Amino acid sequence: MKSQIYAAQSIAASGIAIMDWRIALELRPDLWSSAQDCHINFISDQKLDGTHRLTATLEGHGEVRVYARSLDLLEKRIEWIAGRRVIELKPAELEQAPAPKPSVLHRQAADQEAARIADLRKIAAQEPPAHDCSLRREILAARAELNKSHA
Repeated sequence: MKSQIYAAQSIAASGIAIMDWRIALELRPDLWSSAQDCHINFISDQKLDGTHRLTATLEGHGEVRVYARSLDLLEKRIEWIAGRRVIELKPAELEQAPAPKPSVLHRQAADQEAARIADLRKIAAQEPPAHDCSLRREILAARAELNKSHA
């Protein structure tokens, strides 16, 4: 991926990688065919071994992810490379992985189970006939299954 190439080459060249698509496009326009290509395909949160993960707030630009081999004069180094003054520099917070979305099959199975339980409740709500017949057995079986699922 081009953003990984950008990050690796930035670290190799200057010891820091400013992981923002707008800055990356300014610094390395040769890597992307257009600004849209850079914006869509840019991955700012990467694992770069041996680096410090930081968040810098740049004047007139906002927050950007920064990876740095060394913290020495880092604010000045970011300013030299990005051309923007650093307002704040802090350790990056670990991003929470998004909760996995249930698959279509899981949702369908859950919907089918909910419909089955609703049908069982409808049947169990009926008053069973006094004599032995299939309706009585069905009502009693529905009640037993609902009691079993609640236990």
